[in-house]
Amino acid sequence: MENKILEKAKEIYFVVVAVMMYYFLNEYIDIGLHVTYRHAFDLVLTFSAILLFIYKPNIARGFTAFKEACVYSIPLAVTTVVSLFIWFMETVDIGVISRGLSTTFIYTNMLSFALGAGALLYIFGRRGIWYNLVAILIANILMIVTVIAQNGLSNYLSEFITLVTTFAGVTGEIIIQAEIHELAFCIGAYLIYMLYKPQKNIIYFILLFLSLFCFLSAFKRIAIIAIAIALVFGYLLKFIERYNKKTASRLVTFFTFTVVVLLIAYIALIKMDAFELLENAGINTSGRVEIYNAVDKFYEFSPGFLGNGIGFLTYQLNAFMNVGVASVHNDFLQHFIDLGFWGYIIWLVSMTLVRVWYFGRRGNVENAIITFMLTLYLIIVSTTDNTMNYPLLTGVLAMLMMGHGFEDNVRNTEVKIFGCISKANEEEESDSLL
Repeated sequence: MENKILEKAKEIYFVVVAVMMYYFLNEYIDIGLHVTYRHAFDLVLTFSAILLFIYKPNIARGFTAFKEACVYSIPLAVTTVVSLFIWFMETVDIGVISRGLSTTFIYTNMLSFALGAGALLYIFGRRGIWYNLVAILIANILMIVTVIAQNGLSNYLSEFITLVTTFAGVTGEIIIQAEIHELAFCIGAYLIYMLYKPQKNIIYFILLFLSLFCFLSAFKRIAIIAIAIALVFGYLLKFIERYNKKTASRLVTFFTFTVVVLLIAYIALIKMDAFELLENAGINTSGRVEIYNAVDKFYEFSPGFLGNGIGFLTYQLNAFMNVGVASVHNDFLQHFIDLGFWGYIIWLVSMTLVRVWYFGRRGNVENAIITFMLTLYLIIVSTTDNTMNYPLLTGVLAMLMMGHGFEDNVRNTEVKIFGCISKANEEEESDSLL
């Protein structure tokens, strides 16, 4: 009885901390550096898991969670090493280096949020995937309830229905207050996972319904398009996998490699004024032509372009350029300008092929497909938004890529280390909250 109470208290504690991480989106702690609340609560998750590991260690599970978080965070290592090389070659002053590193390690720190995901997986196994979703939904619903309390339920629902039926063509003053973009992108990733691997239990359907409600309240059209495209590829690969796993595996690699090539070509098209041609053809690019023209002087599409170092473009936009935005709303152009031609390609490979290969290793084609779908989703939403700067989305993607197949990886790790599987790790964890 006492163990059950302690287990329930542990679940409540970690979910509450996660809720705080997703709820406080804009607040920060000023300690000379601005540390966001979400980063602080993410660190609380990580250090709480470390304390439990010290008290009662599960070495195989802890090692697996840490290793997979590090592999997921290889793009952070790439941006850091490439930037240090650029700064060394250009002999920049320490202020430039400090500014660039603070952006990647204090605000968006990919490793921190991957470790936060790993902490939940260490404590709860694959159930951590669902506890994390519960935390997101609680935080988002609290925000929506606040909007409803201020404006009335009928007014909110009226604008919600209009928003959905017009495909965001008409957005009311009330519903716009519920546009929590970062959480919408997080839930979008979960919708891909849930629709790809449906379950037949009541909790799954409740979570799916609440996820759809919160997602549609923010209604990011690019995310809807990204979910649809990711699922089309996912279902296709899933169908092929049923008949030939090797063919499906090769197709995942081929599609991932194709994405890398297309993202390199995407920068070339921007440099060739493709968006200006779209504007001339009557397609609204939401001011991106002006932004891209303003930053055109900072890069060349050439193997000889070495880049400027991470954080360069953001600093230029905020400090010197009068273009009315703080970012280019295009993560790929930003990374190309910051990392250069070759650095950009290495970064792309680390974010796509490396993750798909690693999480789909040992012939686990389903893991590879899930990782590819989530990668494709991230890429599509990042072509029009700075979604890669959303640390909470980083954590969610890490959770889903690491979490599916986590227990199998723990057992494989334990066999390698100790030659056997302990009682604590021998049981197959359920994907369900039931």
